[in-house]
Amino acid sequence: METRRARPVQDSPGDRERMLSLAGGVLGLVMFLLGFLRWLNVGDGSDQLEYSGYAFQMPTTAVIGFSIAAGLAAVLGATERRPGRGVASAVPAALAGTSLLLALGILLGKGSIAPDIGSDVGVEIGLVLGLLTALLQTAVLGMVLASRNVDLDRERDDELR
Repeated sequence: METRRARPVQDSPGDRERMLSLAGGVLGLVMFLLGFLRWLNVGDGSDQLEYSGYAFQMPTTAVIGFSIAAGLAAVLGATERRPGRGVASAVPAALAGTSLLLALGILLGKGSIAPDIGSDVGVEIGLVLGLLTALLQTAVLGMVLASRNVDLDRERDDELR
């Protein structure tokens, strides 16, 4: 009696990159939605003012914008089917990293926003979730960038054999 063994399904490197890039795009969409939450507050008690991520002249809009740009660039690169086309994986990873560093800078420097209200500035849930989303997006798009380098090395080694 003949027995068949199932072969493990091996994803091509392009499929893995495409899936991770699409995940980075979804995280850009998540960041867009998180922008409607409250990110910072100023004051105490009944005089407290809360600001969303899209509030006028707030530094949080840059965090959101860079994350959305990273997600869009990753999705456009992943869905481009023509050979040799698409967005280089370094561009979305750099945009996501910029978003992460800006979010971290806002969190650490919130007390220095203005000399007269610096100590009254507080963090809301939007900034915390935005920071975590930017961190996750940077990690995912960094994995795309790292896997691309490893796969290119493997292809080069295979060609030399």
